[in-house]
Amino acid sequence: MTSTDTIMDAHQGEGRLVHLGIGNFARAHTLVATQQAGGWDVAVFTGRSPAMADALNAQDGKYGLVVRGPERDEVEIIDVIDEAYAADDIEALNRLIADPHTAVVTLTITEKGYSAGTDPATSATARLAGALRARREAGVTEPVALVSCDNLSGNGAVLRKAVLEAADEETRAWFEDHVDVISTMVDRITPLASEEEKDLVLRETGLADQVPVVTEPFTEWVVQDAFRGRRPAWEKAGVQFTDDVELHELRKLRLLNGSHSLMAYAGQLAGCERVDEAIGHREVRALVETLWDEARSTLPLPADELDAYTSALEERFRNPRLADALIRIAADGSEKLQVRALPVIAERGGPDKAPGAVAAVAAWTAWVTDRSRGGHEIADPRAEGIAQAAALPDDGERVTALVALLGLEGAEAQPLVEAVVAEEQRLPRG
Repeated sequence: MTSTDTIMDAHQGEGRLVHLGIGNFARAHTLVATQQAGGWDVAVFTGRSPAMADALNAQDGKYGLVVRGPERDEVEIIDVIDEAYAADDIEALNRLIADPHTAVVTLTITEKGYSAGTDPATSATARLAGALRARREAGVTEPVALVSCDNLSGNGAVLRKAVLEAADEETRAWFEDHVDVISTMVDRITPLASEEEKDLVLRETGLADQVPVVTEPFTEWVVQDAFRGRRPAWEKAGVQFTDDVELHELRKLRLLNGSHSLMAYAGQLAGCERVDEAIGHREVRALVETLWDEARSTLPLPADELDAYTSALEERFRNPRLADALIRIAADGSEKLQVRALPVIAERGGPDKAPGAVAAVAAWTAWVTDRSRGGHEIADPRAEGIAQAAALPDDGERVTALVALLGLEGAEAQPLVEAVVAEEQRLPRG
């Protein structure tokens, strides 16, 4: 690995992939598929703290992947990263994107990363817009593909909008002829690793790994087939290329991610700490089944395909050795519920026809209220507004303020507010 203030002079692979927002998920999913594809150079940038870049550089880019099955672990060394940089190393990003060898940029910047504005100091999409300007000014003609790997419906369109809003006028005019924006659907549960996994990687591989990744055996990646330029041969890793990613996105968002959010809040209210405990809790499981029934009705897919998917979800959720923490999944609820629960309520015809999705919202309002009043920090971009709402003594006013943080206000919000206030009283409590 080269030092963090230089760029590789000798291009070894078929192209370079640059990843923005390197964290656990990308290292368990996107980069694993890229290693299996073979032949590509990879440079990565952190999301916020430079700590991940420092750790990866100290390990020559290598890290351990622990695939945690119901009965045993499989450990593999992932050795695909050539360079790791801190998010604020804008000079390195500009030089990399301006290099014709760079053909693909993947992103895992979380849902809130796409609404972070136009300031490069705080916005990954603004930094990317600046780097595309550097590519334009360098006269690079080959298209570069921007590939969103975040849990957003139509994530490619969201990425395009965010980058163009931050770009200068000349880059916006240049964009269509030189940039492909690719939507994807990604799926692999990735809980936090612990000291136990560090010991396991050392014992199994000899690598003294400070940043191992734990994941499940299941993995799925559906990618829009819209590349004009070079890309890794991800199909070697089982990636599915299609012209219609949206339906796969909705299936995952509403069935997996929606039930994840419901369990994160309702499970903790019921006294559970992990996903396997929540899905095993009778009342929480009943709420999940209700949500699944509602979400399925909004998806134009064959019943047998949906049956197979929800059966696989239950098997994944019940894996006792994955031990995915509900508190991890609970982060950023004000962003996640907007795309995981509210569309189901709207498409079902209102709160009275979507009690499972309403329960997801009610579990969130109840949980953030309990947590705020208990003095605990809430990991959410609207944490300040959540704390102010939770301090309101009247339930109607409190829930109204919290629902407003989800983007619903006034008369439009009133039926949901009333349903949520009532549902809060019925939620299981531990």
